[in-house]
Amino acid sequence: MCDSRLSLLRKNGGFFSLEGRGVVRIGGPDRERYLNGQTSNDIRRLTSDRALPSLVLSAKGKLTAVVLLWIEGGELVAEASGGDPETLLTRLERYAIADDVTFDLASPGGWHVFGAASEGMTGRFVNRLGVLGRDVDELPTGLLEATGEEREILRLERGVPVWGRELDENTLPQEAGLEATCVDFHKGCYVGQEVVSRLRSVGRVNRTLVGVIGDFDPQKAVALQTPAGDPAGTLTSTLFHPELGRSIALGYRLTRIAASGFIVIDESGACLGGAECSEFPLVS
Repeated sequence: MCDSRLSLLRKNGGFFSLEGRGVVRIGGPDRERYLNGQTSNDIRRLTSDRALPSLVLSAKGKLTAVVLLWIEGGELVAEASGGDPETLLTRLERYAIADDVTFDLASPGGWHVFGAASEGMTGRFVNRLGVLGRDVDELPTGLLEATGEEREILRLERGVPVWGRELDENTLPQEAGLEATCVDFHKGCYVGQEVVSRLRSVGRVNRTLVGVIGDFDPQKAVALQTPAGDPAGTLTSTLFHPELGRSIALGYRLTRIAASGFIVIDESGACLGGAECSEFPLVS
């Protein structure tokens, strides 16, 4: 992979295929009222030309799914961002007891154009890679197509958590910084609201998502320690950055640890090198 491609993708943007994604279509007279009681953002803000990020939570305030929501025709559409659409479908159906709503799985195709390349295009506004872009129906021409490896590098640079790595059923929204874009604290009741609101009042969780840059083997790195040897956090996504000539990672730092410099260790506890936390984007 030529390093200059990353610079071009940052500066000019690019595109990638959305083939294989799954969505849940929600219909019926009660669709808006019902979905508003199941998701953390305000459904009343939905439009057809912009996807609204939101969360589906358990009663304990932990993630069930991270979703993108929009209006399409006479239905609401929920895309499980990086997750399993069938799991999302099962969760949405569980609470639909006396509500007149319908659910259907669909697999739309299309492409996502991100960054400066999306300016002036027609399509749904959506942030999929840490920068605003558009979902389009026709294959873009004259643009750079980002490979999976390049998208992963850009994702880590911009601190975008994904399901199965940084996010799972044990994650609280505030741990991953999702409350800033995915939660409306004034919308009213929804499943998990009490816990999310209480955490906002307390103002503190036990761990927070951070970006890390260092000199260590990304294939072996699993955790962070303080120079004194105390546990400081875990690493969830790691890779070697070809432009920096160093490794970068996303992970969770324990909030009780004030240090910014760490030792990176493998599963056995052996030292792999040093690293420091860095603000996003890790590379500008």
